[in-house]
Amino acid sequence: MADLSITRLCAAVRTHTDYLPLRAFPDDLLPKQRVEAAIQEGIPQEHLIVVNPADSDLPELSDLALAAVGVPDDDQPLFLIRSGPLRDPMVTLLARMVLKFGWRGDDIGITHLDELGGTVGFELLDWAVPSVATVLICDEPVFADARVGTGRFATVGLRVQQGPGPLRVLNAGEGAPRSFSDVEWRFTGAGACDGWLDVHAALSAGDIADGDRILLHTKGPLREGWLLAQVVDAAAVELA
Repeated sequence: MADLSITRLCAAVRTHTDYLPLRAFPDDLLPKQRVEAAIQEGIPQEHLIVVNPADSDLPELSDLALAAVGVPDDDQPLFLIRSGPLRDPMVTLLARMVLKFGWRGDDIGITHLDELGGTVGFELLDWAVPSVATVLICDEPVFADARVGTGRFATVGLRVQQGPGPLRVLNAGEGAPRSFSDVEWRFTGAGACDGWLDVHAALSAGDIADGDRILLHTKGPLREGWLLAQVVDAAAVELA
């Protein structure tokens, strides 16, 4: 992997309650594998609820994350990585964001990476980022448990550059992570944003030291991926 670095890390999180019963959706709309995986993960079919694809009056978390990262003066590209296709199959959100924020550079929408958007997605960014780019990783769980009644929506905003920086991305891949003996921090979660939210929290608390290596491990219901990073200068990573 080329020398990718992160200079800014922002997070927007919300408890989402707008879910509908599984029976409200045609059988051919929802991926059968995903439904079966949700059941295997421990949600009985009678308690399985699905995120409502209708528009909401609440502000989009991707808008909040992009505002936190900031709109640059140059024409750097904007990458929007969505966890799944259901709420926005044509990535129309990206077009609206470009108009709203007056984005000057190219805009690229990436869907169907599911839970691996925050790990394996960096394999794509490795060759797609020219010199600097803004990246939004959105995670909107399609399924939730009616007994809980909520899911966690999250968007992580990153400013990514080629070359040295305060948080270096060393490698990423699909499948179970290899055994890394010199890793000080391991963050595991089921969603695309989970690991990055943990990194954000640990950096905010001042727990991560310069030189520490971080392993993000995403283990979703169907796919598994990992990302290895090293903190060069913890204090220089801009957080919001």
